[in-house]
Amino acid sequence: MPNRRHFLFQMAGSGLTLSLLSSWHFPEGDRPITSPDYLPLRISGDTLPVPTGRRVPFGWGYFTLPTGEEGLVLKVGKEGATVAGTPRLRLMVALDTRDEREVEVTLATSGKKIGVLSIWYASALQVFECALKTSLAELQKQGVRLRLVQGQEPIYFIESTPQTGSHLWVGQGTLGASVKGSPSEAFQSTFCSLRSLHPFGWMGGCTLDGLLALSRSGRFPAATAALDAQLKLFVPDGENLIYENPNTQPSDNQFNNVEAGLPFVVIAEKYPQHPSIRLFTDFCKNRIENGKVKGESLTTEGCYTLAYPLAVVARATGQPTLYEYALIELQERIKYLTDAEAVYQRASKDGSTRGFRNWGRGYVWFLLGLVRTATVIREDKAFAQDARLKKIQEAYVYYAQLALRHQQPDHSWRGYLDRPETPYDASATAGLGAALLYGKRAGWLPDFPEKRLTDIRSRLEKSLTPDGFLTGSCQINRGGEALQQSHYRVISQYVMGLMAHLYTATA
Repeated sequence: MPNRRHFLFQMAGSGLTLSLLSSWHFPEGDRPITSPDYLPLRISGDTLPVPTGRRVPFGWGYFTLPTGEEGLVLKVGKEGATVAGTPRLRLMVALDTRDEREVEVTLATSGKKIGVLSIWYASALQVFECALKTSLAELQKQGVRLRLVQGQEPIYFIESTPQTGSHLWVGQGTLGASVKGSPSEAFQSTFCSLRSLHPFGWMGGCTLDGLLALSRSGRFPAATAALDAQLKLFVPDGENLIYENPNTQPSDNQFNNVEAGLPFVVIAEKYPQHPSIRLFTDFCKNRIENGKVKGESLTTEGCYTLAYPLAVVARATGQPTLYEYALIELQERIKYLTDAEAVYQRASKDGSTRGFRNWGRGYVWFLLGLVRTATVIREDKAFAQDARLKKIQEAYVYYAQLALRHQQPDHSWRGYLDRPETPYDASATAGLGAALLYGKRAGWLPDFPEKRLTDIRSRLEKSLTPDGFLTGSCQINRGGEALQQSHYRVISQYVMGLMAHLYTATA
């Protein structure tokens, strides 16, 4: 098993320093976290051991915010730095959480409250930020104290590393000069780096698939380097698959998650002989019996996280029987997860339960999975005229047109497409934009103006931070429909992966 401890953390006179041990390289041109815009955070205090059975991704260093009144003090590096705008504290979660946490931010010496972070149902590697109501000079003089004011367990965060991790963003210097105020350039800079990294599974798969799309276009060379760097963290050699499951439990060289197949799109493209692909295909084959999906219920995720990677693996490895499995997965989802006015993210086959009606992100998985899968399968001459592909196209066109009827005047979509009480959702907007892009390219939406794709992208760009993180997304689905229907919105790097496809549009 390869050594997953990529960084050696040592205490030096000026604070925490890092020595890179791994042999892989960061994306060419990527701005390091130690640039004038990204100030590292130095930890003052002890860290707690990782709970038994869990693991921090990639063996990266971490710090812990304990329960209790004292909290944790962070010092800000680079005393000579200046700031052009409001400082932003960004904390990257190291271990997933399954509840609602509130973190109070104060100046460490005076105790003045300068911000609050709502960290609800977080995934590992997710970034949370808040603007700090103080000056950089005061932050450097006093330091920052974090206190957990809601939540019963400590929170684990990734330390500042050369390219990612927790940091203070001050919005001046190199970045401001290089992006020249362009939201698209800021997005590309952050996305085509380790800052867009997300856990292996559907989230990391969205990021990797977006990087692959940019790389294939030939217009984003930094995307190729970022894709290789991110993928190597999970597939470090020709034998092993190294990752943690959604509970941040080690799952090396295992696969048993319906929603986690999407990274195999990129693995199959880059390393079609990698042993991990067999883990995925064996799991998928075991799901099918007598031409049907086993089990009593289905979700839309499988359109994009199972059927689509199955089709790509079939093409890359020369196993056309896998197309059959992909088609079965799509057919059953079309049958059980739709009616004349809606797509349901989940439903039982007996019709007794259906949930998340016209939930934006569930709708995304459905449409995006249909068009991406069918586009791959129809390349095979043996399947090009298959009647099932025609049925998939008909379903896509019908529900794409339904989604377009619910598009807002500003070119966006709500968290639930047809529920006006739910606010704008970047994940629905980015994902539906990507699905429409591929429908247009497939020839399934001949009358859809491609300019509408750039209009969607422009709306998303209004939700970017100055350095290119995408805000405004519904949190991952751990809090049930109440959370998805709420106004709570977050940064989630996987949504940037969905958005990235829109940069390949020609209009």
